[in-house]
Amino acid sequence: MNTSSRSSSPVLSSLLSVERLHILTDNNNKMLHALLTMTLQSNITDLQQAKSLFEQQAWDELAKTIHRLSGAAQITGAQRTEIACRNLEKACLVTSPEISHLTTLWSEAKLAIDELNAAINGFLQPQ
Repeated sequence: MNTSSRSSSPVLSSLLSVERLHILTDNNNKMLHALLTMTLQSNITDLQQAKSLFEQQAWDELAKTIHRLSGAAQITGAQRTEIACRNLEKACLVTSPEISHLTTLWSEAKLAIDELNAAINGFLQPQ
């Protein structure tokens, strides 16, 4: 499996900083694969939990879960995902948040996370 040729995938590189990942992993493809695998697994788990918390309108807990997702996005340089998550996190922490606003922000964050997860998965899966 040649991960270095896929590291320039337009989809992945348009959503996160491949250069940052190479620096974090000291250009070690096995470590890069492990980091992305762990990020994908965590994102999936956190997104499932966030969905449940959103449905329960548990805003404080949702903010904590979204904070983890924004942290993962920040580490990987996924700016769109990080911004969408941070916007949702801030809105969840407002006293008596507006449901329609949270719904919009949730949709934006979920879409960004889903796109990032799909790109990571496409990078990890052999063609």
